Amino acid sequence: MLTVCQNHIKNEISKASFVSVIADETTDVSSISQLVVVFRYVLSNGQPVERFWGFTNPPEHDAKSIAEYIQASLKKVVAKPEKLISQSYDGTNVMSGQHAGVQAFIQCAYKNAQYVHCYAHQLNLIVGQATSQNQQVSIFSNLSDITNFFNKSPQRIAILDETVRKGYFMVQLLEGILRVEPSIQCMNIGSS
Repeated sequence: MLTVCQNHIKNEISKASFVSVIADETTDVSSISQLVVVFRYVLSNGQPVERFWGFTNPPEHDAKSIAEYIQASLKKVVAKPEKLISQSYDGTNVMSGQHAGVQAFIQCAYKNAQYVHCYAHQLNLIVGQATSQNQQVSIFSNLSDITNFFNKSPQRIAILDETVRKGYFMVQLLEGILRVEPSIQCMNIGSS
């Protein structure tokens, strides 16, 4: 099915004047890092579209490895290098670095591919900063920090899963600070 969709995308891109590539890494529910590639272009009727191309778990998470996967995807759809006019990623050094980031590797092969920081990532950063300054909504940044802390490590997720399974903790929200503490009440329930 993916091959059928990709063939359709190739056909659409062959008729488009220009194309842009968007890539992002995310961690799936099983804590495996996935690199997603999306192409953005304008159809012959003037309608802009974004099409999911594919995802992979790169062998390494350095700029060169990620750029190689993106370039392999581009070679399948972009016949002329000058057709790629834009590349969009988050602002991490691996992706946006001017000398050794993914955008620099892509721009070496595709001279017209200007790097643009993904606006969705910028919006997320702005909302995060705004909520961290407002005490009434600071719980959202605290909850986000907890999620980020666990999602960055399969080992931490395993420890959290085991702790939750045993019921040996209690979460308290006191004065806007989230605390996770051992709970005697929970331990008694879990051991009976």
